[in-house]
Amino acid sequence: MTGLSANNSRDIHVDLDDNVLDRLADLICGDDSTPYYRTGRQITALFTAAGWRRVGDVDGGRREWVIGTLRRRRDPDGLRRLLLRLADPREYLNDDEARRHLVDDLNGLLAVEGYQIHYSSGRPELVAQAPTMERPARQIPLELTASLGSILSDPDFGRQLTARLNEAHLCWQSGACTAAVILLGSLLEGVLYDVALAQHSEGQRPTDHLESLIDLAAEKRWIAQDVIDYAHVLRNHRNLVHPKKQIKQHYSPDDDTVRIAWNVVVAALNDLEQLNKSS
Repeated sequence: MTGLSANNSRDIHVDLDDNVLDRLADLICGDDSTPYYRTGRQITALFTAAGWRRVGDVDGGRREWVIGTLRRRRDPDGLRRLLLRLADPREYLNDDEARRHLVDDLNGLLAVEGYQIHYSSGRPELVAQAPTMERPARQIPLELTASLGSILSDPDFGRQLTARLNEAHLCWQSGACTAAVILLGSLLEGVLYDVALAQHSEGQRPTDHLESLIDLAAEKRWIAQDVIDYAHVLRNHRNLVHPKKQIKQHYSPDDDTVRIAWNVVVAALNDLEQLNKSS
């Protein structure tokens, strides 16, 4: 995810150009060249599941019917709900690869209008961003299946860190890669510190020093070893918050750097949620 919270997602006003609507119809229908294909009945079911009432049955060609339906309604809230349902994993229960392919194509289309689909706790969310002609990277970031609320002991702290995760994602999508990496590193520090305090029973109280927290997570096997290794890389990048360090290292994070950092944090969160379930 990431992305905005569900409440903010509902506030997004969706307005799509006719050419974008026509291409959206192609994505809804699918064809022999795509891993997804919807029959007329399945198209009607998609609109119904998105809350579109009285759309009727597909009459004539599938694409022409979908284009006509989209252009007649042009309801911002209806379009938002349709986009979310189109990306919903529950539409692709037997073929998640088809969903991934569709969401790649959908985000490439939505980028020119200033929207993107992201996932939080396994559900799609719509994020508003600056319109761009650049297609998002084809490689979909690791999906966050964990909820920070189920990992952290303090609900207020959970909401604060969730907001920080959302900000990191928005920075990433806006090209502010250094800011995104710093936010992700601080988020990992906050989560590990809260978990360390919750798990602490005797001995010296845990420190909020990120390197020590990563080492503790490795020792207690809270997080998989491959994630631990990259977490130390993220820790070093997080230190770019100090301008002198960045100048000395002659290094600036790019999109690939943030993608790695995002995947490290998401993988750590997913592992930590499993820790809570097993304890």
